[in-house]
Amino acid sequence: MRIDAFSVWTWLFATVAGWAALVCLLALAGMGRSVQLLRDDSQFIRQKLPSLPASAAEHFGPFTRYGEIAARPVFSEDRKPHPFLLVSGENTSVESDVRLTGVLITPKFKMATLTNEQNQSLRIRLGGDAVNGWRLISLQPRSATIEGAGGTRTLELQPFNGQASRNANNPPENKVPTMVEHPVASPSSEAASAALVKPGTSAVSQSDRVPGGQQPAAVTGPQAPEKPIDAQIRAIRERIEARRRQLQQQQEQQK
Repeated sequence: MRIDAFSVWTWLFATVAGWAALVCLLALAGMGRSVQLLRDDSQFIRQKLPSLPASAAEHFGPFTRYGEIAARPVFSEDRKPHPFLLVSGENTSVESDVRLTGVLITPKFKMATLTNEQNQSLRIRLGGDAVNGWRLISLQPRSATIEGAGGTRTLELQPFNGQASRNANNPPENKVPTMVEHPVASPSSEAASAALVKPGTSAVSQSDRVPGGQQPAAVTGPQAPEKPIDAQIRAIRERIEARRRQLQQQQEQQK
């Protein structure tokens, strides 16, 4: 076989097989069987690491050193301390928008009534516990000072203007429109009723009958556009009336 007849893949497989045979021969000759240590060299002998000096213990010192931080808080806009209230438990939800709606002042008892956004009435007593995160600081006949998570606020008593009573006397009427469904007679029922009616008697359709034997009142004014179902019913009625007139004519001819 000529050498030029070999393909590229043949040469590739031959190269891989040659390298594999060479590795096997080197393994049999002892390549990689043993590992020997190098001789000791003074340059590579491990020396003792240098020791670091002992660090001095840090102390925060007395609290008086940090009095300036409390006197000028970093997270305050005016760098002045403001009172705050820690709220926990059920009072985690604090309403930020409240208004003063009532003031009660007696010689031994003072109480303010607040109303939040959800129209909940909060009664806070002077010197008592916080209610929904608000504490009453001072109370005047027309104002109250409260303290909450957002800081101290002064609320003015809002006078009653009488608009609520007029709205309460005339509540909006939420009327739901009712729909009256009229029974629709099927063609088979109309045909059956026409067959039972004797010739010469007037028949009233089922949809035109009114309980109590009263005739339906005439409808005046603009009417709604005719629906396809109403048109079909009217066509069936016309066919029934035509059939009835035809039967009457036949009976008259027989007489």
